[in-house]
Amino acid sequence: MKRVFVPVFILFFLLSAKADCYSGFIPKMRLSHSNSKECLYNPLIHINSEDRVAIDYLETVYGEPKDSFTILPRGFYDTVKYSNDPYRIKPFLNGVETSNYWQIISSAGVEYYYSNRAANFIPGSSGKIFQHPSTFVMSQSGNMVLLNSLALYWELREYNYFDNSSNWESFSVDFNRVYAKLKLWKISAMFGKDALHLGPGEHGMILSANAAPYWMMKFQNEETIRLWGSWNFVIMKGWLKDEREDISNPEIFAMRMTYRPQGSFDFFELGMTRTMMYSGDGMYHYKIVDYPVLISGAKDNLPRGKFDADSYGGIDFTFNIPFYKLVPELKVFKLYFEESGTDIKAIWQVEDLGDFTIPYILFKFYERAYLTGIFIGLENDAMRLEYTKTAFSFYKHHLYPHEGYSYRGMSLGHPLGNNHQALKFNHTHWFENGLSFKWEIGYYQLPGINRNDKDKSFSALFPMFSLDEGLIRRGYFSLWAGWVVKGHILRGYFSLDGGPKSDSDPRPSKITVSDKATVDITLGFSFLLKF
Repeated sequence: MKRVFVPVFILFFLLSAKADCYSGFIPKMRLSHSNSKECLYNPLIHINSEDRVAIDYLETVYGEPKDSFTILPRGFYDTVKYSNDPYRIKPFLNGVETSNYWQIISSAGVEYYYSNRAANFIPGSSGKIFQHPSTFVMSQSGNMVLLNSLALYWELREYNYFDNSSNWESFSVDFNRVYAKLKLWKISAMFGKDALHLGPGEHGMILSANAAPYWMMKFQNEETIRLWGSWNFVIMKGWLKDEREDISNPEIFAMRMTYRPQGSFDFFELGMTRTMMYSGDGMYHYKIVDYPVLISGAKDNLPRGKFDADSYGGIDFTFNIPFYKLVPELKVFKLYFEESGTDIKAIWQVEDLGDFTIPYILFKFYERAYLTGIFIGLENDAMRLEYTKTAFSFYKHHLYPHEGYSYRGMSLGHPLGNNHQALKFNHTHWFENGLSFKWEIGYYQLPGINRNDKDKSFSALFPMFSLDEGLIRRGYFSLWAGWVVKGHILRGYFSLDGGPKSDSDPRPSKITVSDKATVDITLGFSFLLKF
């Protein structure tokens, strides 16, 4: 082993020592406030899915996107280097722009959150869920790149929880993220622990970065493939290591492909997504030859059969309207619509073999979920209006009746879980001095009465919001603030969520109505030091 390791170490040291941007074993602090893109970052170490402020900023760079913003995380090879002011997102970028380097420590951070009740969380934040009253987190990360093809990344977190008397209650240490990635041409293969977001919405419908990172094996294109248009894809198999009431340690599979034609129709993008949760302790463990039938869902509608799984499919349409040609200040104007379902009628399924249907000819969704929205990008602003709706049976399955489609108590899909309707608007503004603010206001409702699943064919807009008695209706206001100082970042977060009734069960597949009016408060501060 030594005979192999020593030559590789010497070769790596010699290669990296020649690099102008090499940071070395002892990290070098990033101090300059400059628009210079020299040594900015290495896209092999991707921007994390939950860093929406950075992702939204990058989406405002082009009226016609050069990268995919519906498959996250991503390195954004064709976007970051062309942005006007990369200093605004410098804390979210990792690595240095050279072929070989290592940073044993590339960042160190501290976070503190106050929550007036247990299980308050930040939606879409890759598992940030808090205990009452205080949660204190420390983090460290490092990364390495060899020959601009092999990347290693690790992020360690230490969690400290305190009781009402500010006494230390519990402590845990976990590798929040760790992965190895190999890139050949424009394609990468990754194995490690990460989160995946699929779809055009800020919070995905059938797979999002809401839950904590989990172990996965993933294949995707790092750079957009251009062949009679623009193609992007991802294929992922994951392992949800979680002790559950129903079936512990299930597995997850996801795949997505998008296509944007060239020429006169390059403003349009079509996306298709397939996910499923399956197997687990005491369940059938599939062989490689079983996966084509499992993925296709050909025998998915045979209850308790070998290929029975908690399956989801989705199709989405995005329109990047080129208003910037008329109004240069309006850089991005995007409309998007997604329909997904946890049941499907398709010509390739055993019970529907050969049957054609509408609206998509070869298949039709039942027990649906909808997402529709508008995204607007200006030079210093990003705005989003979004409406979501999920069916009664979404994120629930007879094989997983308790926790449902979740990981460690948090939804793998939309943060609000099943049978919800929600409307929200948010606005982010970036100032020239590295300061940014994002505010969001929203309204949502959850059914508070028992009902059968009679919504197999319900539509996206009707009923928009129900007037039935017994529903949980709540509104919320959230505020994020960030200040980039010499490449480091100081952030604050505040959220207020209130209504005359509440859901006392945090699980995304269960709703337990409390008739008591409540106001949920979450307050947090963090500081991230970048090297």
